Amino acid sequence: MPDSEPEKYSIDDMMDRLKNKSSENPNDGELVTRADGSQALRKRKRKRRSSQPEKETHTRTRRARILQVSGALVLTLLAVLTVATAVVYANSAPYREALVRKIAAATGATVDLQEFRINPKTADISILALEWPEGNILKSLSTRGISGEIAPSSFFGKTMGGQDVTVAEGTLALRIPSPGEPRVYSLKTGEANHVRFNRYRIPQFHLNVTIPKGPALALSKSEASLNPQSAEGRIQLSLYRGVLAMTGWPKLQMDRALISFRGDETDIIGLRVLHETEDRGSLEVKGTVFPYQPERLSKLEVQASAFELSGITGPAMGKLFSGRIDSIPTPTSNFLAFRPATDPSLTMEVTFRSTPSESIEAQGFPFLFGLSQVFDDEWFERPSFEANATGSILREGGSIHLKELDLEAKGRMTLRGSITVKSDESLSGTLEVGLAAAMVASSKDPRLKAVFGPAEEGFCWASFDISGTATAPKDNFKELYTSAPATAPESGISDDAPGNSFEELTRPR
Repeated sequence: MPDSEPEKYSIDDMMDRLKNKSSENPNDGELVTRADGSQALRKRKRKRRSSQPEKETHTRTRRARILQVSGALVLTLLAVLTVATAVVYANSAPYREALVRKIAAATGATVDLQEFRINPKTADISILALEWPEGNILKSLSTRGISGEIAPSSFFGKTMGGQDVTVAEGTLALRIPSPGEPRVYSLKTGEANHVRFNRYRIPQFHLNVTIPKGPALALSKSEASLNPQSAEGRIQLSLYRGVLAMTGWPKLQMDRALISFRGDETDIIGLRVLHETEDRGSLEVKGTVFPYQPERLSKLEVQASAFELSGITGPAMGKLFSGRIDSIPTPTSNFLAFRPATDPSLTMEVTFRSTPSESIEAQGFPFLFGLSQVFDDEWFERPSFEANATGSILREGGSIHLKELDLEAKGRMTLRGSITVKSDESLSGTLEVGLAAAMVASSKDPRLKAVFGPAEEGFCWASFDISGTATAPKDNFKELYTSAPATAPESGISDDAPGNSFEELTRPR
């Protein structure tokens, strides 16, 4: 333990202690004795420092902020003035005329532009119409309600561009190019193009194709998207939905299509259509078209999948044969061929089989009704062939040929042959009809046995000539039946037997 301090001090001790304490901390001051004997603590005066870093740093920061705010205000004012000047200039007649020249240079068409408006974010056009020279496959494009997201450089730069352009509605007309006339492409790419947008979208798109000596083609109410610069460096057109109609052909639904343009060639990467009334099956087309080479045959590949037969043959043939089909791969069939000329000579051929678990039905022929009366079985009025039915469809000119038919309903009936429907719906052809030998043998009608003859391959066969029209088909079943002997040698059944005449057999019950 340290020694405790004494309880009493002398005056000299107190003075010594005060002096020692003042010397220990000079910054606290110096003890002095006044003339009157009193004592006081005198502190040393401190000199003011000429440099104060904290205050100077604060001052500099404040001045910098003032300069920054002032600069920002000045730049903002300049930007506002620049944008205002740009908008005023962009909505002026000189800018509009310059834009028309850019569009004309990019498309090669004459341009009609109405009600052009622009703001810092978008550009809008009420109506834009383009028309191309007769040597080009493009004839005209009329659009309304155009709105595009533009880049800032579009105001004073050489290029008008941005992200996407949306067109409320557009109609494109195509034609067969006139030989020897000036020709241009639809859109230019690269540095020469002063109108550059990433995509053009038209929610309501219509397409019309005019061919002087061929069928008119129209696509309506589709959705189109044009990509001027795809990953492959080509112009690509995408189509989604719509109604596809062509003179003399059944109406179809457009499901989707992807078309690529490269030079003088057009690649149909995929075009998928559906039946007019349903979307269960599909018909796909792909291949290359040569629109500027009328002497060259454009041959596209066709593939059917669970597609309704009438979607290819048309409603006239559809009244006689119906069902779902799949195309059978073969090197000489399944194609759509034409020449891009005034007379395209459009040809389509598909070799098919019935879709698994589906059937092909026949109806409307007089011989079917006659057989239903002979056997007293309504099935024969509309027989259903399920056992791997096959055949071939050929559309050529205005005629539809159903060829190489091989339809079979096991244990009942087989139908083979060909039939043609012309543009006036007149019918021609021959059908070989086979009835199961057991059915004919069990029949008590001698005329039926005479018409169908002896059994071959398990069937008794008869040949019928088809005529009339698709709405009222005819055949020679009645002639063959009435001219057949009415009395069977082994049975002695005579022609006078009740219920044995053709009129009696074919009378509705």
